[in-house]
Amino acid sequence: MHIVNYKKILKKLLSLDDSPHKTALSFAVGVYISISPFFGFHTILAIVLSFLFRLNKIATITGSWMNNPWTLAPVYYADFKLGSFILNSDATFNIRPFTLEHYLNSGRDVFFDIFVGSVFIGLAASTLSYFALKFVLEKGKKHVSHKR
Repeated sequence: MHIVNYKKILKKLLSLDDSPHKTALSFAVGVYISISPFFGFHTILAIVLSFLFRLNKIATITGSWMNNPWTLAPVYYADFKLGSFILNSDATFNIRPFTLEHYLNSGRDVFFDIFVGSVFIGLAASTLSYFALKFVLEKGKKHVSHKR
């Protein structure tokens, strides 16, 4: 079992040479990716977007790992509930064994509900993470510069 060490992550982000804005923006893009239903491709998406938009690769990849196996089910369920509300969908989120028949009959609807919900939850989570991390990085970098 892997336990996320947020203190270690924050220290790593504080040690990056980029500005607090760029680091926080890169991390927020990663958080947005982590909310998306493209599980298994989060790191690849983070790397591609880092290159395309000249983001900090470490911060973007780190942000993309924020949705982990412990938080995956609740996040995707929230995505599904919001997406089905927005789309007025009657798809059912079934966590019992996912059979081929279930996928063919309602899997596409569930995925689309999750996708739509993830757009809005991802925007909220990434916006919140941007401002929170930028604040912490600015305070942390000031604290480090005062020590020198």
